[in-house]
Amino acid sequence: MTKALVDAHLKQFKPGQRKILQTLREDISAQLPTAKEIIKYGIPTFVIDGVPIVGFNRYKKHNSIFPYSGSVTEKLKAELEKYEQTKGSIHFELDKTFPKTLLKKVLRAKFQQLNES
Repeated sequence: MTKALVDAHLKQFKPGQRKILQTLREDISAQLPTAKEIIKYGIPTFVIDGVPIVGFNRYKKHNSIFPYSGSVTEKLKAELEKYEQTKGSIHFELDKTFPKTLLKKVLRAKFQQLNES
């Protein structure tokens, strides 16, 4: 499972939504230059040493980012207040990019959580 599979996965989406997800993918890649891209649980995911760090995908009514940990969203409760969430995902609008500063905070919280465990 490689970048080519992620490319193929993104090609199935409408151009506008694909562009937003591609921007998110590039932003994640810039923050995690050593990470490997795979498809995990049917979604594009960045892994380091086999550990899933963050995933993303599109849905009918929203896009989502998956930090693969409910504790990450709990740590960022105030920053994520305006986003709909599930235990393991953060939803954002179909036509808006996920803010880079918030992405950095999500990744920082994820690494902090990994270091604590």
